[in-house]
Amino acid sequence: MWLIAFKRLIAALPTALVGSVLIFALVHVIPGGAAEAIAGPDGSPEVIAKLNEELGLNRPLHVQFGSWFWRVAQGDFGTSLVDNRSIAEDILHRLPLTLELAAVGLMIALLVGVPLGVLAAVWRGRLLDTGINSLAGIGLAVPEFWLAMLAVNLFALRLAWVPAIGVAPVSQGLLEHLQSIVLPCLTLGSGAAAAVARFARSGMIEALKSPYIRTARAIGMAPLPMYARFALKNALIPVLTVLGIIAGTLIGGAILVEQVFVIPGLGAMLVTGVLQKDFPAVQGVALVLTFAVIAINLLVDIGCASLDPRIR
Repeated sequence: MWLIAFKRLIAALPTALVGSVLIFALVHVIPGGAAEAIAGPDGSPEVIAKLNEELGLNRPLHVQFGSWFWRVAQGDFGTSLVDNRSIAEDILHRLPLTLELAAVGLMIALLVGVPLGVLAAVWRGRLLDTGINSLAGIGLAVPEFWLAMLAVNLFALRLAWVPAIGVAPVSQGLLEHLQSIVLPCLTLGSGAAAAVARFARSGMIEALKSPYIRTARAIGMAPLPMYARFALKNALIPVLTVLGIIAGTLIGGAILVEQVFVIPGLGAMLVTGVLQKDFPAVQGVALVLTFAVIAINLLVDIGCASLDPRIR
């Protein structure tokens, strides 16, 4: 098991390197620059040129990338070009909130999607299966940010069940914190639950057609133990296989959801950095999110190997 994890980790290093190059290139494709943002609309070309020289933005791109990559390899994400704050400290302060949203959204997706997929497979071709498939299709089709705006309008503004914006810290009380994140997490996990239900259904259908299930039926095993002990374990392998992709999508969706609910996570930091042309902040956030997705896929590979001895 540890050998599999080590091999996957070594294979992920080139991905991280290529990702860092792409992030750096995409950030510098953005029109304008930090000097223009700092100088404002009335900034003269002389002032902008002086700011570019002070910030080191007039150096060749490969020199800027080498300097940035060397600092990041040493754990130094640098400081913001706009307000000189520590990017690493800002990321460490915001990262737990974004990860909490993605993790709770993923938990909701699994708790909702797996049972629905299993029920649809067991009752395949019947009304329940049709209803679950239709619901999953709607969940996949509706954009998360649009669903978030509808949820805010209905549950926060009209019904006043939960706060409309912001997140209450845990220090204010666990109940208040849960009330403030339940709506963003449900919004974030809705599309993921639909995807999980689809894959759980297909995996369960394949498991129910397998020889060992036919044998279990032939010896008179009760349906519930048969589904829970034998079919479900093998049906979860396709779900775990795509779980890394779903989790990466949730992290990306968390950025949009944070904007709707005004949550001070990495999404807000990333959007602010793009608007202010704060290159180090954007590169730092994007690199952290890249490593988060790589780590999630590593955990997924380990989970698949633990379930399926053929992978080991």
